[in-house]
Amino acid sequence: MEYNGYNGYRGYNASYEPKRKKQGVGAAVLIACTAMAVVIGLFAGVLLMNSTIRKERAAEVKPAVTAAAEEPAQMPSGETAAATSEPAQAGSVSTGFAYEGQYTRAQIVELCAPSVVGIDAVFETTVSYWGRPQTYEQQGSGSGVILTADGYIATCAHVVDGAKSITVTLNDDVSYPATLVGSDARNDLAIIKIEATDLVPTVLGDSDMLTVGEDVIAIGNPLGELRGTATGGIISAVKRSITVEGTDMQLIQTDAAISPGNSGGGLFNASGKLIGIVNAKVSDSNAEGLGFAIPVNSVVKEINDLLNFGYVTGRAYLGVYTQNVTLTNDFGFFSYGGTRCVQITDVVKGGPAEAAGLKAGDLILEIDGKTVSSNDVLSDLIASYNAGDSATLTVRRDGNRTEIRVTFGEYVPNEP
Repeated sequence: MEYNGYNGYRGYNASYEPKRKKQGVGAAVLIACTAMAVVIGLFAGVLLMNSTIRKERAAEVKPAVTAAAEEPAQMPSGETAAATSEPAQAGSVSTGFAYEGQYTRAQIVELCAPSVVGIDAVFETTVSYWGRPQTYEQQGSGSGVILTADGYIATCAHVVDGAKSITVTLNDDVSYPATLVGSDARNDLAIIKIEATDLVPTVLGDSDMLTVGEDVIAIGNPLGELRGTATGGIISAVKRSITVEGTDMQLIQTDAAISPGNSGGGLFNASGKLIGIVNAKVSDSNAEGLGFAIPVNSVVKEINDLLNFGYVTGRAYLGVYTQNVTLTNDFGFFSYGGTRCVQITDVVKGGPAEAAGLKAGDLILEIDGKTVSSNDVLSDLIASYNAGDSATLTVRRDGNRTEIRVTFGEYVPNEP
């Protein structure tokens, strides 16, 4: 007998000897019954084997499911994808799948889309008409990425900062009101919270391992009304220096289509892991395919700090209010502009500046030998220090230059 495991029974070939003349009827019946039993047994065995093989083949092509499902996903290679950590709780995020291979684009979207949300925000704007202030509401929209199963979501600071109300819509069209947990304008990052459970958190990848030309998929809420939109592209650059709203940032550059409303959405690699948070694009009639995302490795500390404390810890704090000024040189009938610097208008009581002896009216000229020409420069220089660090400030007081040693405190929002 010959058979093929995938096609079932193919035939049964046998050779028979000539019938013997002196063989009795009983013997003939016995032989016939035995032959029939053999054939039936072999046929049943082939069917059983065929059924078993078909079940095994079916298991090999089982559709992929999200890592949050009860049964782990089957990958094209037959390996199993499963979260390496317990379900994420407040203050922690998923760190990886056991499976490190590549998915198809369809599988990436299936895995990652449930972790991306749409965000609608309402802002109040006050304008003055003929000396009379009038307040009106302005709508804004963006995207977000679920970090924990209990409702913590990452987005861009510019999507939600200053919002009167925030609404989050999940991939299954269910909406929740959201509250702002904390934001970090320096990295254009914010964390919001919804009261929900059993959400599908994203899995963080390693953005430091990206290479130019690598495939990526962006998922977000373009135009504020096309939630769940996925666009494909490649990594165009891994550390592109870009100035976003006055802040210098090093971002991932991609040619995946990015539109208004994508801000805060996810940029995923071929393993379905979050490697960037979309935050900017070049809007120019002469440019196409220039989108940017915040590398997740660069903001892991900030994400954890915002989750657990509502602000980024360890930031240097001086404790002064300042204004931009330009010193002038007077020569009798005329004067002309001289040195640009900042002037302290007030000193926070009990702050590091007061402790160091700085006073209102002091002109800050330098910090550790670096020229301070504006408030923005002063902020950038202070940002290069950590809480507890010390620096030497060169100031002008009553026409005299002096140096004052300052030990920075820690910046805590909502404190004077």
